[in-house]
Amino acid sequence: MKLHRCGQLLCNRLVPMSERYCVKHASLHKWKPRPISNKQKKLADKKYNDSQRNSERNAFYHSKQWSRSREYIYARDMATCQVCGNAVTNRKVIDHIIPLKYCTLQQRLSPDNLWTLCYRCHSLKTKLEEIIANGNNGSNKIAHISKENWKKYIKKRIE
Repeated sequence: MKLHRCGQLLCNRLVPMSERYCVKHASLHKWKPRPISNKQKKLADKKYNDSQRNSERNAFYHSKQWSRSREYIYARDMATCQVCGNAVTNRKVIDHIIPLKYCTLQQRLSPDNLWTLCYRCHSLKTKLEEIIANGNNGSNKIAHISKENWKKYIKKRIE
C-alpha cells in the first residue's frame, strides 16, 4: 500500500494515498458549505416566485403599494421583531398577521394586519400556520387568531 505524509503543516504521520490527512487532522479539514452570495439568493428567489408562488400574490408583493407599506411598517416597528424584540437588520420580513390568502382586500395593506418579524419568528409562524390550516376548520381559525395569540404561540415554540 502506498503512503504519503499528512497534508497538515508540520505533521509527519503517514497516511494512505486515498486520504489527505491523518485521523488527528482530518476533522479540521471537513468540507464546509460556502455562504450563499446575493446573486445566488436573488436567483433562488426568482425561481421560487416563478415556479411555486401564486401569480396573483407574486404580483401583489412586487407592487408599489406593498413596497410603501412594507417600508412604513418597518419604520413604525423601528426595525424590531414584534415577538422576540431582536433587531431586524439583514432581511426586512413584514408579515401579514392574517395571512394574505385568508385576508380581505382591505386587510392586505392595513397597518393593523402587518408587523415586523425576525426571520426565525417568521419561520415559526409560517410552520404554525401550516399546522393549523391542515386541521379541522383551519382557514377559519387562522383568519381569527389575534396578534397577541400569535405572540404567545411563537414564544412557546422559541422556548
